[in-house]
Amino acid sequence: MHKKILLSEAAYYDIDSIFSYISQDNKKAAEMLRSRLYNAIAQLGDFPEKGAVLPEEDAPGAERGYRRIVQNPYIIFYRVLDDKIVIARVLHGRQNWLQSLFKISEHE
Repeated sequence: MHKKILLSEAAYYDIDSIFSYISQDNKKAAEMLRSRLYNAIAQLGDFPEKGAVLPEEDAPGAERGYRRIVQNPYIIFYRVLDDKIVIARVLHGRQNWLQSLFKISEHE
């Protein structure tokens, strides 16, 4: 069954910021990346279990139930909730995603 996909305000802002930053140098590359990100997100509606569950050792103390899919160099973090999928964040793989996603310091 196809699930509805909701983008959090933060995820929408993430994608918009990524597009704005890359388009300063190469608008076509920015458009292609944005399209890749949205296509990957859209596929989750039919394949919600596609992403790997975020292991507890990767995010100790974080809220459970998050999954991630990679669209190099970005990671799409999401949760499957009943009849919908909520996209939480879209972050660069080199970012401190523990802090960005969970507000957890790597040293906690």
